[in-house]
Amino acid sequence: MANDPVLLSRRTLLGGLGALGGIALATAACGSGGGTGAAAGSGSGGAATTIGLSLNGVVDYTKYVAEGVAMGLDGGNYQIKVVQANFDGPTELRNIESLLSQGAAGVVINPNTIETTLNGVREAKSSDVPVGLALWAGPGPLDPYVSGVAHLDSVEGGTLIGDWLKADVKPGKVIVVQGVVGQGFSERIDEGLDASLKGSGFEVVVREQGMFDRNTAVGVVERGLQAHPDAKIVVSYAATMGDGIAAYLKQNNITDVTHVTSDADEEMLTWLGTPFLRASRFYSAAETGLIAAKIVRTAIEGGSPQFQNAVFQDIMTAENKDAILAQHPIRYPQFASKLAL
Repeated sequence: MANDPVLLSRRTLLGGLGALGGIALATAACGSGGGTGAAAGSGSGGAATTIGLSLNGVVDYTKYVAEGVAMGLDGGNYQIKVVQANFDGPTELRNIESLLSQGAAGVVINPNTIETTLNGVREAKSSDVPVGLALWAGPGPLDPYVSGVAHLDSVEGGTLIGDWLKADVKPGKVIVVQGVVGQGFSERIDEGLDASLKGSGFEVVVREQGMFDRNTAVGVVERGLQAHPDAKIVVSYAATMGDGIAAYLKQNNITDVTHVTSDADEEMLTWLGTPFLRASRFYSAAETGLIAAKIVRTAIEGGSPQFQNAVFQDIMTAENKDAILAQHPIRYPQFASKLAL
């Protein structure tokens, strides 16, 4: 079952979105050490207000999150300062602390791990800096310290994948490629997938982290197929990993494995409907950034943002791809050159 997106309460959110000048964008696409860079320029109407954006790493998915943040701040006198953590927890915390020390008036976080994000949002709360989470797995320790969340129900996401497999694929052995365990998202997808497949004849024989890295993900699949040559189903928990897996399957002419991934990027859309990628548990990364930015913006501009805001998700196939993307674009490319991630 799909969710319709709820982009906050409309009255408090949209009341002043066009009232100010343009948005100035600046990035610091950090290396392994993280850190921030000085923002460049400002919008009209005086000094621009700085919004910090903490990304857990830089892949196409997080670039689309950043574009969504830029879209959510567009039309206001804001500048964005971007940092990224290379999917490293301690770096994530240092990045959030750096954004706060440099005077960010609000922070959007695409979280890496619950522990490091929790420490960062506590510091933001103590400084009265509103935080919007661009991805929230469900109720937990972060909630008292953030202004609002883009809620992606990952248990439902896992259920969607499992239900699609039961309807469209012959039961058999399954190789699961998780993202990063500790974020809370992979674990909840596991929960929904396992519950859906229970007693159905599908058996998860491999479950390993792919770390949102295509080469690591391919390694998981390659080892899994070597250990279980009769495994005919692969489920990957992110398109950035699914792209690599699809390429691996094509390179090795493996056409009898059903591959299902999650979320979407431009490369994934080219694989969808081929023998190497049958479906995706779709949601838009850009939509998560848009929601989180509007949460922070609403708080800064004196409104009361709604805390929990649903992110649309559904199973995407080649047949329904165009209809879904017409309502839920995966990115806002007009901001890509300004963000320069």
